[in-house]
Amino acid sequence: MRKSSVVLIGLGRIASSLEKDPYRNKPCTHAGVLFSEWGRKNFQFLGGIEPHSEKRVSFSKQWKLSSDLLHTDWEDWKKSKQVPDLAVIASPSESHYRNALDCIEFGIRNLLVEKPVCETFPQAKDLEKIARKKGVRIWVNHERRYHPKYAWAKSVLESGKYGAVRTIRASVLTSALAPGRAYQGRTGPLFHDGTHAVDLIYWFLGKPDRVRSSLTRRKGIPVEDRAVAFLEYKSGPIVFLEAGGARNYFQFEMDIMTEKARILLSNDGMRLFESRPSRKYKGFNSLTEVSFPEKSFLGSNPFENLYSSIRKVLTGKSERITGDIGENLNIMELLHRIKTKAEIQTVSEI
Repeated sequence: MRKSSVVLIGLGRIASSLEKDPYRNKPCTHAGVLFSEWGRKNFQFLGGIEPHSEKRVSFSKQWKLSSDLLHTDWEDWKKSKQVPDLAVIASPSESHYRNALDCIEFGIRNLLVEKPVCETFPQAKDLEKIARKKGVRIWVNHERRYHPKYAWAKSVLESGKYGAVRTIRASVLTSALAPGRAYQGRTGPLFHDGTHAVDLIYWFLGKPDRVRSSLTRRKGIPVEDRAVAFLEYKSGPIVFLEAGGARNYFQFEMDIMTEKARILLSNDGMRLFESRPSRKYKGFNSLTEVSFPEKSFLGSNPFENLYSSIRKVLTGKSERITGDIGENLNIMELLHRIKTKAEIQTVSEI
């Protein structure tokens, strides 16, 4: 079967350099998948686009590629007259919208875009409208949807095995004192990092009926240091969300409390507690930790699962897309709602 051809736009952190992190489960980048043994069998790398020369040089050395395959900008790429099956947009968030429009105008019909899909909700609305009109498929990389443990959590919640969801505490905690991409441009930690948590909240529960939120900002800083939201559903669940938070560490965690269990999904590991007769209090039930299920219909690596899903669609073996631009528009709308309706607190320092 013919390989699916790919162009990679943006050759930085999530595109490639994170693959050098010795602690991460590999592959953990787009290039890591594309140049893996499985990736080479299924995808053909046509080239990359990156305006920064040092990133092009680093990418070329890391993957042992000819510099001829790497281009400075879209105009340079167009000279090759190659229209790939798939464009992967892994550039900074503020470039996603323009990069996606360039790809669509060039005739590319399948895009994989890093989160957030655009820098703002109005941009996302416009991109979704154009993609729908042109018949372009757009995947948005919220990679936890392709993680077997998160997929198990969704399936068990939908099954009703543990009863209804009562509360979710969602935390995406980062350091404002050591700012990264989240504090550049207009995104802020809510859109840049909190989008992962909001995506999962929407994936698990759908659209909330009521949203209350607050943002904390420093004087002279255009984006928030901390975003807090309280989401309510008429069906019963309530969600507490915190993004940013000025911590001296990074932490992602979804603490899901149902009628009969607690499911803890975290970058520190997964834990499961079930309601069992208490060993401390007679006549009561307590949460007792049990083994987290290991079996899954997905493979163990989220990035490989993502690309495998895309490959099946490109080859006509499947029509299923999870987290496409249409669904992601709802997530962007929720992020926009949290941000624009928030009470603002301005402080002099963290």
